[in-house]
Amino acid sequence: MTVRVLLAESGIETTLFLREALTELDGGRYWSAWVQLETSYAATCADAAAILCNESIDILLLDPDLPDRQGAEAFRLIQAAAPHVPIILLVDPSGAGLAEQLVREGAQDFLLTTEVDCGPLARAIRNALDRYRLLAAIRARVMTDGLTGLLTGPAFLTLADRDRVLAERLNRRMMILVAEPADLEGGSQRRDLALVDAADVLRTLAGPAALVARLSPSRFGVAVFDTEAEPVEEIRSRFHGKISFGAALFDPRYPVSLDALLEQAASTLKGDAQRAAAM
Repeated sequence: MTVRVLLAESGIETTLFLREALTELDGGRYWSAWVQLETSYAATCADAAAILCNESIDILLLDPDLPDRQGAEAFRLIQAAAPHVPIILLVDPSGAGLAEQLVREGAQDFLLTTEVDCGPLARAIRNALDRYRLLAAIRARVMTDGLTGLLTGPAFLTLADRDRVLAERLNRRMMILVAEPADLEGGSQRRDLALVDAADVLRTLAGPAALVARLSPSRFGVAVFDTEAEPVEEIRSRFHGKISFGAALFDPRYPVSLDALLEQAASTLKGDAQRAAAM
């Protein structure tokens, strides 16, 4: 098994020390022989957020005192960029109080830089991964729609609003879509099959990085970031067929709330359904 670690640390001496510690951990002394570490590095909060948005990371070692963001602000920005990645804080003794506060806000653990060694670091990483897997399993039971396997409406609202805040801070566009299958007539079994089919279509069209949810019995929601590789206009062009779609674009220059985006998308959905019915 490969554990992908991101080290976000700006201090040169601390970074070099942690590089050596992580290299020693990868040697197998502190792990089962089948565990390997792959480590990426970031010197700023922006660099760390970019890596988390574009690469698969299993755990983050975060110094919350980075050049471009400090303290709780750095933690919250990183947490918003990758809420699925457990975070271990690396703090000086003077920052222990802040670290305890951030653990209450969702960090998995913290280590004092004056006490970091291979053994404590390995234990912290193992424990953080184990705790996070347990929490993820518990959350999945309340965040996943039983019929379609998509996010539930409340889970979508929480995660999509976090993405909206992140899009504003990173100066990136974001698209919100609402969708409804065109044909839900017939008995409950036929209706359920149509909803499951629609969920599968939306997963495929939206891509693996998007949030896809069942917002209500017959309505779905999608939230996806704009990227250089695939602008939101290109993503939107894929959405057509037997499902009606409405879209709203979040522009960080003119930020609006998630509720406003959903309302705008719903209004264009209504227009799309009327056009489809007239054809």
